Amino acid sequence: MTMRAQKVLIPGLHFGFSVFHVVLPVLLLFLLLVASAERLRAEGEICLSDQAANFSMTHQQQWGDFGVDKAAAATGGLGSPMQIGETIFKKGLGHHANGEIVVDLDGQYTSFRALVGVQWQGGSRGSVVFQISVDGRIAFECGPMSDSDPPKEVEVSLAGARQLRLIAKDGGDGIGCDMANWAEARLVVDGRMPFFGAVSTSFADDPAPPASTAACGFSMIAGESGPQVAIMDTSRMFTVSVCRDEEARFLIPVKNVTEPIRVSADVTVVHGEQAEVEISVGGKSVSRTIQGGESAVLESEPVEGGGEAEIVLTTRGAGGETGVRWGRLRYSLDDQSYAIPLRFPQEKEQYPPRILPEPRPSIEQELIEWDWRMQDGIGTPRESRTWNEAIQTAFERGDELIKDYATSAIAVDDLTRKWEELRTEWQKSAASESTGESRWEDLWRRVHLLRREIVFRNPLADFGPLVFVKRVPSAFSHQLTQYYGRISRPGGGVFVLDAPGKSMQCRQLGDLPCGSYLHLDVSWDGQRVLFGFCAADSPAADWRTDDQRFYRLYEVSADGSETRQLTDGPYDDFSPRYLPDGKLLFLSTRRGGFHRCGRGPCPVYTMATANGDGSDPRVISFHETHEWDPAVLNDGRIIYTRWDYVDRHAVHYQQLWTARPDGTNVAAYYGNNTFNPVGVWEARPVPSSNLVMATAAAHHAMTAGSIILLDVTRGIDGLEPITRLTPDALFPESEFRVQRWYAPVGVPTPPEVPAEELRWPGHCYRSPYPLSKDYFLAAYSFDPLFGEPFANPANMFGIYLVDRFGNKELIYRDASIGSLWPMPLRAREPIPAIPSDLAHGGAGEGTFFLQNVYDSWPDLPKDGKDAITHLRILQVLPKTTPHANTPKVGLANASPGKQVLGTVPVESDGSAYFRAPAGIPFSFQALDERGMAVQTMRSLTYLQPGEHTSCVGCHEKRTSVAFNASALAKDRPPSTIAPGPDGSRPLSFPILVQPVLDKHCVECHTGPEAEGGIVLTGAPEGAFSASYNALAPMVPYSEWKSPPAANFEPMSRPNLFGARASKLMTLILEGHEDVTLDEQEMERLVTWMDTNALFYGTFDPEDQKRQQRGERIAGPALE
Repeated sequence: MTMRAQKVLIPGLHFGFSVFHVVLPVLLLFLLLVASAERLRAEGEICLSDQAANFSMTHQQQWGDFGVDKAAAATGGLGSPMQIGETIFKKGLGHHANGEIVVDLDGQYTSFRALVGVQWQGGSRGSVVFQISVDGRIAFECGPMSDSDPPKEVEVSLAGARQLRLIAKDGGDGIGCDMANWAEARLVVDGRMPFFGAVSTSFADDPAPPASTAACGFSMIAGESGPQVAIMDTSRMFTVSVCRDEEARFLIPVKNVTEPIRVSADVTVVHGEQAEVEISVGGKSVSRTIQGGESAVLESEPVEGGGEAEIVLTTRGAGGETGVRWGRLRYSLDDQSYAIPLRFPQEKEQYPPRILPEPRPSIEQELIEWDWRMQDGIGTPRESRTWNEAIQTAFERGDELIKDYATSAIAVDDLTRKWEELRTEWQKSAASESTGESRWEDLWRRVHLLRREIVFRNPLADFGPLVFVKRVPSAFSHQLTQYYGRISRPGGGVFVLDAPGKSMQCRQLGDLPCGSYLHLDVSWDGQRVLFGFCAADSPAADWRTDDQRFYRLYEVSADGSETRQLTDGPYDDFSPRYLPDGKLLFLSTRRGGFHRCGRGPCPVYTMATANGDGSDPRVISFHETHEWDPAVLNDGRIIYTRWDYVDRHAVHYQQLWTARPDGTNVAAYYGNNTFNPVGVWEARPVPSSNLVMATAAAHHAMTAGSIILLDVTRGIDGLEPITRLTPDALFPESEFRVQRWYAPVGVPTPPEVPAEELRWPGHCYRSPYPLSKDYFLAAYSFDPLFGEPFANPANMFGIYLVDRFGNKELIYRDASIGSLWPMPLRAREPIPAIPSDLAHGGAGEGTFFLQNVYDSWPDLPKDGKDAITHLRILQVLPKTTPHANTPKVGLANASPGKQVLGTVPVESDGSAYFRAPAGIPFSFQALDERGMAVQTMRSLTYLQPGEHTSCVGCHEKRTSVAFNASALAKDRPPSTIAPGPDGSRPLSFPILVQPVLDKHCVECHTGPEAEGGIVLTGAPEGAFSASYNALAPMVPYSEWKSPPAANFEPMSRPNLFGARASKLMTLILEGHEDVTLDEQEMERLVTWMDTNALFYGTFDPEDQKRQQRGERIAGPALE
């Protein structure tokens, strides 16, 4: 339910006019609207669609635009009048399933009223289930309703409620026509009820800083020293940490006190020895001293009605550091109790975020307990749970953990005895009808405390100091843009947590200026830390034009005493890894080029290496578009994510590949024909195994999603090799929408939505660090992942110890900024280095051996004229301009450039052996005896200088082993590539094809009288030429289109594209108008058709103009 997420703040009207004669009429209008709101309030009802009402509202829906006093409409359209059945309504909210409208209430309303129904669309259309949730509990449900149903009247109580959610759900048959109307939606006000203002906080006599920006309802108030306050908004409580002689005061203004009220609060010392607490209302105070572990109800004297008053809550330190929790702040009116809203003003968004002091022990403790509450659904606005239900889940997950410990001979007998004692106490409490709220809460807390102790008893949790990065996500959430210096937002650093699981006190390594930090790696001896850093003191004013900020590699000693810069230049260098041989591996934009979809600029980054001191940086991946997250496997190979969308859909195919550390032997590892998940990032090897742990994530968002375990012995595509380690989070963009981004093509049956996903829609994990196949460190966010073009919150991620059984314990969270990429700061057993076998003196080329072209999937024809006789080698050209299809190189959408290197022979047994240029990306086509492509590779490979590499077949079955010891091609020297026809390198339709047309076709196909209206001259026409525009549509070409099946994806199959599938070739072979082409002329046309029927061999606009005129160019600027 997260298609279109918007926030509508309606605290009044705000105008920004500078011309006086405009200001006065607007001011009068404003006063009239405010007067209208006051009149409505006096009358007792406020319409949710009234722009002058004083409340905040957010909404999200999976289709179209939200309607205010109109029905929902297609994006950018105008909504129709709101109509349910035969009734037209002038007021209300036009919504669409699946979605929800969330209204903050602050306890100021008594009920909600509306008429619900489906927008009239002609009858028997739509199927909507309407739900109303009040503070996380479903208070109303009806449906499914269609547009044939009359409006249904609804009223629910809101007494003391904080949040109202109006939910529209699909009735089970898809969301088509599910236009959900909340007609005459209004809140009812009790004129006798007081109104409470924002909380004003002071430490001693000085104003306290504002609260930090909340993450899932948690925020902090803290200065550089003095008291600290943990605000747990979802739980309606806050905790004050004070030391001796410190004081924290909280003032809440109250208006509309028309009748006597009494204010009370629950106060508990959660940590430390004792503190003095006081509650004052209208100048009348009640105070007392409470001891460690004690709870009390503090209640004021009655306050007579007098219009206005002030509530003051005070906490004073009386000893060592003490944490005092204030909860259930409420007032009594006519023997009824109502919650008092706690609205702490939050600081304005700023970058870098304000640095908060390290949390005191009581604040750490509250942070951990708040996390348990949010995980369990205690008081959450969605999918809330009772204490009993939460305890049951804790036992179920703890039992699985203890069972695993038993199989691993991990001794926890002392803890399991306590565990069973608590279980007995829980069972007795569940059987008793007299178990009170406080007893349930105490039992729940003790169960969680013991389970946390059990979790950290695991020897794998004894990982010593943790090093991690604090970071603000980039200003544009996308897989590409998350790692550019030009889009970075400042804040953070490299930090060490010395006692993870015991304390959140951490220290920063290094003393770099303000900026943004990226991935880290610890040296094999544990003495140094590599990371990426971009100096920046503010977000870029315009990231599309700011080309002066870059990430560079830095190294800092483990004790922080020495920091040095390793790389420089106008490149983004990041995601570094120490290689076993002492070199550095990283990602870099040094490759050159841009992505081919969307608007940029989005420079390509691929793998590069450098010496240990950063010298001699060298690109080792010549892939034509982006790569991510390289890591060293246990066998010494490199695993990384590669975007492999050559002539395929751009959203999918960000999956896992491997290479040797010198860049040789590039091979697909997992998922190159997989739609779900959309992509896999952050792969790391599991210790002492061949398994890999990674993050299944979205394309249109930064890396975050669900943690998975991969076992490629079970398959190399689809879900079979995947174990979901965090099944509570669905795969984003494929199984769960990321706002409007949704690509479910690989999900034939929508999965059941886990309770956690319902509770925290879009919650997400990232940065897994495997301790074993079952236990790992990870970053986690309750708050949803935002996708393109939004920026994610600065403080969404904390660091956790997680296991596959569902246990997740908070290790560290900074309330101001996110924490990512945790890694033990200790020595590791070095992985044996793979020596490079690059041949000396092989500069500029290498050799390629194909064992058997017929060992393929799908099968290739072997007999007669369809048998494979040659391979055509196509060079895939990187894009050198920053925006998709600007300019185009042919009709194919977002196509890479192509040019023909030439052909090499295939022996009768299907083998081939040939030389090929190094340092350029190329792909293969299997040709029949006429030189036509039977099968085309929609991927690419490349060679390092001096590399000798091989493959088994053409998309061979990777789970079987092929053997061809007597391959004929190996009995001879490697073939030399025979060049293609003139005009194929650089590719140029005017040079390659037009001469054939001029000789055989133009006589009949020219001018106004052209036969059939088909003009085949080389005259420029639009972006191409008249002849190209006429012939190219007759050639099937592969391109990015939706759905992917329209482009025969994911697997390439024979005879789908190019000459063999072309209507044009059929005409030629049938002797159209008795035209006969010689062998060279036929080769020209076949070569053009098989090269995806492109027109240009360059992205350079000036060179394209020359090619369009039929002129020759030197070749593409970037190869």
